[in-house]
Amino acid sequence: MKTVYSYQEIGELINQGQPVAFTRQLEVRVTARRNSPESDTITALIRFCHEDYLLGEVENEYATIAILLKVFAIGELEDIWQVPDCSGIER
Repeated sequence: MKTVYSYQEIGELINQGQPVAFTRQLEVRVTARRNSPESDTITALIRFCHEDYLLGEVENEYATIAILLKVFAIGELEDIWQVPDCSGIER
């Protein structure tokens, strides 16, 4: 029995209100900031994107940067970090 369908095959079920699901690869953009010099807590703004569309965002706190790195499987020597231009944003 078939378990994965095209929209053409399943569209009528959607029209009838039947819940359907799909999986899609997304880009996750994370902006991380330490809350204060006295705290190890990191606040991360996590944005879920597909091409030029922002699908959703959530703000999450992590006890340390090490936990944030572990959650996203980022190595300490991995060259993925950028410094955004926040010159026009007040803190």
